[in-house]
Amino acid sequence: MRAVLAIPLSLMLLVPALGEDTKPAEQAPTLTSRSELVLVPTLVRDKSGSPIAGLSKSDFALLENGAEQKIAVFEEIKTAAVPAKRATLPAGEFSNYLVGQPALRRITIIVMDSINTQFADRAYAREQILKFLQEMAGDNDPIALLWLNRGGIKVVHDFTTDPIVLAKALRRSKPAAETPFVDSEESLPDPTVLGESQQLASMMDNMEQNLLAAQRMLAVQLTLDGMQQIAKAYAAVPGRKSLIWASGGFPFSIDDMSRVLSGSAGLPSYLNDILPYYERTWQALNDANIALYPVDVRGLVVLGPSAGSRVSASNFGRVSQRAHLTHMDTLATFSEFAEMTGGQAYFNTNGLTHAFHDAVNDSASYYMLGFYLTQGDRRPGWRKLQVKVAHAGAHVRARSGFYVMPEEKSKDKARVSDIALALNSPLDFTSLPVLARWTEVAPDGDKKRAVFELVLPANAAIIDETDQNHMSIDFEAAVRAPEGKIVASHGRTVDAHLKPDAVAQIRASGITYKGDLDLPAGEYTVRFVVRDNLSGRMGSVAAPLRVP
Repeated sequence: MRAVLAIPLSLMLLVPALGEDTKPAEQAPTLTSRSELVLVPTLVRDKSGSPIAGLSKSDFALLENGAEQKIAVFEEIKTAAVPAKRATLPAGEFSNYLVGQPALRRITIIVMDSINTQFADRAYAREQILKFLQEMAGDNDPIALLWLNRGGIKVVHDFTTDPIVLAKALRRSKPAAETPFVDSEESLPDPTVLGESQQLASMMDNMEQNLLAAQRMLAVQLTLDGMQQIAKAYAAVPGRKSLIWASGGFPFSIDDMSRVLSGSAGLPSYLNDILPYYERTWQALNDANIALYPVDVRGLVVLGPSAGSRVSASNFGRVSQRAHLTHMDTLATFSEFAEMTGGQAYFNTNGLTHAFHDAVNDSASYYMLGFYLTQGDRRPGWRKLQVKVAHAGAHVRARSGFYVMPEEKSKDKARVSDIALALNSPLDFTSLPVLARWTEVAPDGDKKRAVFELVLPANAAIIDETDQNHMSIDFEAAVRAPEGKIVASHGRTVDAHLKPDAVAQIRASGITYKGDLDLPAGEYTVRFVVRDNLSGRMGSVAAPLRVP
């Protein structure tokens, strides 16, 4: 496998101009410093829940860890129902570009979580989402529908403004009837059932708890991976995004999150294992400005053992107490997750459609505030945020904080995990615009050589002028057969300090990376991933390939 980077290091530049209709909606500027902008979408409502319009920057105070910050960005935003459309490209070209009027767009993503939800509750969630989609007919709000199961995130239907199309896709989808990763009263061993000896009971108890711990760890990883994928897939859409998470609970508790986000010393071993997942998830949600709306699809919850459960009289009190504590912890975790992201949690109700409507409407009108973190203010960990508004009767909702990744992790340790996440995701990551195209499929021994180009537009890649024009980019590809197995891969890291004329040409014309894949005849799907290692931004796109 060969690769060529078409930038003016020692090779000539090979970047054809892109047509106006295929340019990405927004391109990230080339950075010359390490200042970081923290954006805080803020809802301001009166007592009836209606937006309060016409406020000025002087009406707001933005506090980070109790200290007031200078508001560097201020805008009152009124969005329109503009779909997140992909660019129209010639045959053989594929991109993650979003086109249209991004500043006016609002989007809603609905996730049905079957990992953490009992089978009967999944059926109820499906029914409520269908009802909501029927009520949305004619509103033209762009909505995407996803499913989270043990295989990860699955796309039921990409964005559409026609809820009838979504409803049809949902009715056609048939998720596997898998057992969810959630505790139930049956998971508590009953000494009267285990019987023979206390030693046997203790051994089985330990086996049961070890199995539950392993399942919970897997559920945490899959859930947080799903959130990261969604955040990175819609990061290029400016402004506040509403993410409705229809679930029976989260596999982590508020106590877990509090200890992780506060940077507590001496974390339990299981928390140390998943600490990187928490860190990357919070950073991704921050970067994408996603507001999470956890919706408890269990409806009105009756605590205690169910009528069909086999629980002895001696264990009844213990099971009831645990059910109560677990339920309260679930609700607290839902609420905390919502507050951290600026969303709202909904539970203890049998009518869920109003929650879906609230999530859609919240992104219709809000204020965007922002302040800068400088290089000297990169202390890692959770930072508390508070927004105050000098307006009588105003109710304010904004995310309660943001996460700052340890710099060495964001630049090095998370690199492999980020790329693996993008290569295995069915969603195109969008924070780095990238275009892929096939240029040739030619004989190469007993196989054929498929040649591709990955194009980054002007100003897409970060060039650090403070470090001798440093640029570092990963180019990766994974080839999958129809059954999903990876049959070939390609990867290269380009890390260089550029000369001034190279910088000027890259800024003007972008970068083209050329590579190839040796494959036998067949039908394939190739997932291309490009990661800017100085910023952590990624772009990915899937391209079908037929090798005759």
